[in-house]
Amino acid sequence: MRGLGGDFQQVRLNGADALSISGGNQSDSGANRSRGFDFNTFASELFGGVKITKSTAASNDEGSLGAIIDLNTGRPLANKKSRYAFGGEAEYRENGKSFNPRLTALISQHITDNFGILGTVAYQKQDQLIDSYRRSPGQFEYTYRNAQLNGVTPLTFGFARPSTAGTGATFGSDPAAYALVTPTTIIPALPSISRQELGYERLGATLTAQWRPTDHTEIILDGVYSRYTQDSTVSGITTVGLNRNGTNARVAQTGANGLRAVGTANGNADRVALYPNCVPSAALDCNGTADGTGVGSAALPGFLNSLNPRNLNPFDYYNNPASPGFLPTANQTGFFNELIGRPNTKIRAANVNTAGQADYLVLDDVDWRSFADSQSGQTTFWQATIGVKHDFGSDVHFEYTGGYSRSEFKARGYLTEFNAIDQDGYTYDERGGGSMPVFNPGFDVSNPANFSLVKGLSTIRIFTDDVQNTFTVSRGSLAWDVSPELKLSAGMTYKRFTFFSNSGRNNTAVEAINPTLVELGLNSAASLGRTLGFGQGLTLPAGTPTSFFVPDLNKFISTLGIDCNCVNQFSDYRLLTDGRNANRVTERDLAGFFQVDWDTELFGRPIRGNAGVRVANTRVDATGSVGGAGNGVVGVIVTASNSYTDVLPAGNLVWTVAPNFLVRFAGAKVIARPQLSSLTPGTTSFPTGLPANGSAPGITVGNPYLQPFRATNFDLSFEKYFGKNGLIAVALFSKKLANFPQQTAGEVPLSSVYDPATYQAVLGTIISPTLLAYTQADGVYAVRQFNDAPGGVIRGIEVNVQSNFSFLPAPWDNFGVTANYTHIESRLSYLTGTTSSTTQTGTAPTAINTFASAPFLNTSPDAFNATFYYEDKKFSARISGAYRTEYVNRFPLATGTCSLGLTTNAGGVCNSPVIADFGYNANTFNLDFSTSYALTPWARLSLEGRNMTNTPQSRSMYAANPLTSLYAGTGRIITAGLRLVF
Repeated sequence: MRGLGGDFQQVRLNGADALSISGGNQSDSGANRSRGFDFNTFASELFGGVKITKSTAASNDEGSLGAIIDLNTGRPLANKKSRYAFGGEAEYRENGKSFNPRLTALISQHITDNFGILGTVAYQKQDQLIDSYRRSPGQFEYTYRNAQLNGVTPLTFGFARPSTAGTGATFGSDPAAYALVTPTTIIPALPSISRQELGYERLGATLTAQWRPTDHTEIILDGVYSRYTQDSTVSGITTVGLNRNGTNARVAQTGANGLRAVGTANGNADRVALYPNCVPSAALDCNGTADGTGVGSAALPGFLNSLNPRNLNPFDYYNNPASPGFLPTANQTGFFNELIGRPNTKIRAANVNTAGQADYLVLDDVDWRSFADSQSGQTTFWQATIGVKHDFGSDVHFEYTGGYSRSEFKARGYLTEFNAIDQDGYTYDERGGGSMPVFNPGFDVSNPANFSLVKGLSTIRIFTDDVQNTFTVSRGSLAWDVSPELKLSAGMTYKRFTFFSNSGRNNTAVEAINPTLVELGLNSAASLGRTLGFGQGLTLPAGTPTSFFVPDLNKFISTLGIDCNCVNQFSDYRLLTDGRNANRVTERDLAGFFQVDWDTELFGRPIRGNAGVRVANTRVDATGSVGGAGNGVVGVIVTASNSYTDVLPAGNLVWTVAPNFLVRFAGAKVIARPQLSSLTPGTTSFPTGLPANGSAPGITVGNPYLQPFRATNFDLSFEKYFGKNGLIAVALFSKKLANFPQQTAGEVPLSSVYDPATYQAVLGTIISPTLLAYTQADGVYAVRQFNDAPGGVIRGIEVNVQSNFSFLPAPWDNFGVTANYTHIESRLSYLTGTTSSTTQTGTAPTAINTFASAPFLNTSPDAFNATFYYEDKKFSARISGAYRTEYVNRFPLATGTCSLGLTTNAGGVCNSPVIADFGYNANTFNLDFSTSYALTPWARLSLEGRNMTNTPQSRSMYAANPLTSLYAGTGRIITAGLRLVF
């Protein structure tokens, strides 16, 4: 709304604040942990009206920088008599050619003249396919980043070295092509093609009782229920080796620095370290006997470090003659070269453009991933509210709203994969432009014989998420009509909001140690997979696959039992709590307002308005885990508290300067409370000891003491009304954000991070004696924490035009048009980099936070919408177009701790470079239509079409020379329905 996302809007349902949660499309997407309201969880038929307030007043609740969005269910006494409505629709989606039902019902019954009950039910089931090409931006796109060949002198980075420089796994590139791709060249590290199978089922219901016992009193009881279930599976193929570096210094060197003798204790340790390894612990079972521990179990007879005969450890699997996967080598490094990744990939041909991007590559020995990535989640929401209005005589008016809502999201996600190792002939070519590059893997990706389960690489990941929100609201106000020209009003609001989140996943140490096809007794990957088509709604370059073979999650579940949350004969699939996500926030808001409204004249013309002030106190109690981590490390739970008070003046003026010509002005100070994920006192990283190299210990921690986002808003509009429902309006608006909290670097003692009580609790989590002594002596920590940071500004203009053509002769008088245009200019200071070289004995500050200015994300500079319509008593038709210009969806592409380069990190390699570049959404134009025809006074047919131009989603990245980061098609959507009203 006017450049601001969901975190900065306030949504009220039947007058009471509400927050609805939903999940994502992939296994690790988690859930919506923001303050944004997810409207997808509700059917639009449940609501009788939507009101959007862009210019606030003192009487409006605080909490929004953008707008207040009021959703209201129907009112039975709004109609003069009882009313019954039933509807059915069938939706056809071009992509996937699916038919989807939608059913609605409304019963509004007048029990007496002053009491009525209204109930609604809406049900919808939908399945759709979305095919897409994706290329993820990030630091890994630079050739050198985390691709240094370990043990090689001089420093060497990236792909396999030229064939003229030597022999072996990390040699073989064409010399001329290799020379073009320098360490800082941008390469397509993780491009993919995929198909998303998205399905959801939505059931919603409302029940309203409305009673007017007297002409001065109204009582309304509302109940709302929604259940939204979404299942998303994204399946596809992607390069995986271009983002890996498995080189090892001892393998690359000889003599005392090389691999030590085969069969010795040191030699065995060297070789086991080349592969993933299951090491039993209290949290990890390796023997597959389902006793839940595996601690102390001996290795299998004849094997070095494997405990489970059905799932050998990678070293044993590749190097033990008794293993079904044995690969004889002279030095017991079977399959190691194949698992290296980028340094093993050979460049056969290349082109690097003037922006330093490899826009053409032909590669051999490329590792591929065929994946299925899913999340299945359910959101359950319910709310109960009461609204009371009462007039004490003709001059004093009382209003009260009370409500409670609860939203809970639970989800489980799975990621499984096959791999194809060292495939030749991969071609990537973006030189010709277009919607997507040439993406030719060089082998038949639809053939199951080309894929397998690769020990030490093929991954199984399992995720769970549980997020809960509750809102309790109590709001009352009293207004006094002092005279026809003057009204005084005052009121108070109390809100209590709670947020809870928790997540789990299987042990990351063994996610890539899974049974191979041979260990499972399977002859082919076909037993665990399926073949999907690709390309619906897209224009594909020559060579792009039109089908691919991918894992079938249901077959993985039935064969390996990965959904058991247990230790079974194959592996440890228990779900372990991630202590970093065990968070709880309770927020209590107490606010009061006083407001003066007037309706008088200025220079003989009517002028009305209001002015007032709102005072809001917020108390935050936040709980998180210090020292918590993945794999079941819960840490120590601590709680911190904070409170702050805001004084928020607001005023509005409406002056009728001429007949049917209004000038409006509004100004207000507003706040939006901090993002929930920032408020926990818990840590996402915490040291286990005092660093031996003298650097200061570091933590990444939330900040329960954050102040809210604060802004000053101004609006000025000119409105001309004419004819029958005609309007021309021009509005100017400005929002100046004083602050915008971001995660910055600092250097302070731990006692300055927490309040005294919380600090003492944190001290109790420190096990290391040296770290504890250092901390108690107020030793300096390198701290990364959300803190106040520079804000920004949003300014814009809106132009709205609406008119029917009643001034024309029939049948043209039934036509009309509505149109609006919005232009926005915005700037915000974004944190691009944080560096800190704090030492344990240092006294001078070293932390540097670097900011850059860029537009607000997801804010189109120009947007135009228009609807041309025809309407008479029986027939109506509308055609609507929406156009948005290109806008920034991401900045920076990556935050970091140093500048891009090989010597920019205190003279060393920067593996976490700042990428202060942009991601963009392309210009879009969407065309929709809708028609309806009344068969009888009580039956109406409808036909609607969406995305009739089949406009794809297109995104790009890098400002100097944009490259495609997303190309996806949803297809056209046609809906036909019948509605009955009695």
